[in-house]
Amino acid sequence: MTRFVVLDDTRRHPELSEQIFTTLHIVAPHVVETTGLPLPPEVRFRLLTPTAWRHVSRESRERVLQRDITDLDLPPEKINALRGALKVTDLFTALIWPLILGQTVKGSDGDTQTILAPRALHHTGLLADDQCLHQMVAHELVHHLQAEARAGTVWHTFFPAERQISKEGVSTVLEGHASWVDQQVTTRLVGRPVDHHQQAPRSWRYRLHASIPGIRRLGPSRAAYQQGARLIAHTVQAHGTDLINRVWKDTALLPTAREIADPDAWCRRIAV
Repeated sequence: MTRFVVLDDTRRHPELSEQIFTTLHIVAPHVVETTGLPLPPEVRFRLLTPTAWRHVSRESRERVLQRDITDLDLPPEKINALRGALKVTDLFTALIWPLILGQTVKGSDGDTQTILAPRALHHTGLLADDQCLHQMVAHELVHHLQAEARAGTVWHTFFPAERQISKEGVSTVLEGHASWVDQQVTTRLVGRPVDHHQQAPRSWRYRLHASIPGIRRLGPSRAAYQQGARLIAHTVQAHGTDLINRVWKDTALLPTAREIADPDAWCRRIAV
């Protein structure tokens, strides 16, 4: 039995907290049926102020770096260069937070959690569109199921080459899979796929920040969502969800850049 927890750390949004809690119960059965993956024992969402959101996001990146340092024999110059790059990223989070619907990360206790800034949900338009809120909650819930399925393997790293992981494959599979699922779930709920990019009313501040050159490079590319969803849809149509679900435990099965553009080639390789 899964326990859904929605924590309002802002102490200002009890109605949104209840809405997300209810939405989790609505979308969860559809997410499970669509993915063929089990729910984890607990699913935790946290509502944070923008400042707290930036702090938790930064701590998550630092944990990834520390694990890389522990696991890999990295030269000091590589570590120092990355620390410098992360400092720049930290500065940009002051600009990027109004663009983020939700982010699913490992918490300080090692458990998966989705962090949300209600003010960001206002700027992204989700507070004005229940269907888009359902899409976001379903999407982030998929990341919880993915994290449970890939427990014991390392997907998030700042040194994919050293870990022999396809950098493009990670973001394409994680976000493409979640995007494909949220499209399936919203189709079941409202009769068509919901697309917050076209449907949610963005604020003036959102549009201003989104126009900053290079701002989108701080997260997965739009192609990771779109190409990834097409890759997952093609694979599921041809082979079902069981083939996709083999990937969670073996990063060697992640698609290469060539296979992302040629889903049949990826299917042939991972089916062997």
